[in-house]
Amino acid sequence: MFEDLDQTAAAYALGLMRGSSRAGIEARLSSDQALQAKVKLWQESFSMLDFAAGQEIPPAGPFDAILEAIDAEEREIPGTITRRAGSGEWIEMAPGVTFTVLFDDPVAKRRSMLVRALPGAIYESHLHEGHEECIVLEGDLLMGELTLSAGDYHLAAKGSTHPPATTRSGALLYLSTPL
Repeated sequence: MFEDLDQTAAAYALGLMRGSSRAGIEARLSSDQALQAKVKLWQESFSMLDFAAGQEIPPAGPFDAILEAIDAEEREIPGTITRRAGSGEWIEMAPGVTFTVLFDDPVAKRRSMLVRALPGAIYESHLHEGHEECIVLEGDLLMGELTLSAGDYHLAAKGSTHPPATTRSGALLYLSTPL
């Protein structure tokens, strides 16, 4: 792949390269004279702009948000998916009960998701078309006489049904269900 040396040097000089990308450029600087020259040119050009701009300081928020996004991408591990807390769309499945899909696995025909239920919300009884695994992450989950608390695991086997589910304090659940 062709590298645009000006673009690489300018991004480095502006401090936009972070983490392993920045370390890779710094390793190259000791032996790549063309890159050294381009970085020096851009640093001098940007320093002239700095002198000409005056003393007004731009707001930190937007640039910090850009750097955080760059840093977050840098922390991803190849071959993995990371879902940050607070991201994703929550969809209503019953009054007071919402879910967000974490991952759909078409090969295993499984879906991983989080379910959030407000105190007193009810999710009606239903037939399980495949094994449904549930871990209570926060709060409580009540199904008839069965009460599950944070850390409890529950399996609803294929073909089973259970009483309507509710919660006294609200709940956050991890579910693995068939697609």
